[in-house]
Amino acid sequence: MRRVLVFALLLGLFLLVQAPAWQIDSLISHFTGGALRLTRIEGTLWNGRGQLVVIDPVNRRLQPWIALEWKWLSGRLFNGELLWRLSGDGKPAGDVAAGVGGWRADGLALLAPARFALERIPGTFGHLGWRGDMQLETSQWRCSWKMACTGRGSLRWAGAAVDVLRARPLGDYLLDVQGDGKKIAFDWSTLAGETRISAQGELEGRSWSLKGEVQGDPAFLQRLPSVAGQWVRQGRDRGHYLFDLRG
Repeated sequence: MRRVLVFALLLGLFLLVQAPAWQIDSLISHFTGGALRLTRIEGTLWNGRGQLVVIDPVNRRLQPWIALEWKWLSGRLFNGELLWRLSGDGKPAGDVAAGVGGWRADGLALLAPARFALERIPGTFGHLGWRGDMQLETSQWRCSWKMACTGRGSLRWAGAAVDVLRARPLGDYLLDVQGDGKKIAFDWSTLAGETRISAQGELEGRSWSLKGEVQGDPAFLQRLPSVAGQWVRQGRDRGHYLFDLRG
């Protein structure tokens, strides 16, 4: 009986060490609701590489994003967690760790076209033709397995533009994100550009909201209510609009 137990333990350790890298794809797909997948996979669960792709929400085609590599840092086992160091397109992309109490993402830095995220907004807003690039960064972001999160992150949107507004540049924006363990608060501010946007919102459970205002050239923004529908309404004067997004 003892020999059987020893054999079973050794076999389990062998299978764990040789865990295939496709399990990373399963995890990514699960936590992103199928929005992201990993292709061209090489290596194991612990050390490997692959091509991170985005699934187009309309035609379901794969859109290449970044070449992702991960390396397991075994020394963190003594701290009671599994830690992987990431790189994207050959550049450092931060650390991701998991333990009994939850997971964390420290120093995460990822760049992607804005449409990868904004095309997933339900209704009219997701089909306005978004342009520009978004830079995601996190600082000591921690979540329990029940998705109660604490920490701070930011999303910088550079070269923002929308096709329905003649693809004219809007500006550069910053979305500051803070979690307090109960809800996640958003604060949207304008860094540069003639179209000024400011907003506040929050995510609690599966419900989210973002409420704010847009100010800019009246002639340029006059089509905004017609293309955004019920989400946007006229503000105090021409060139000033209020929006209230919820989901």
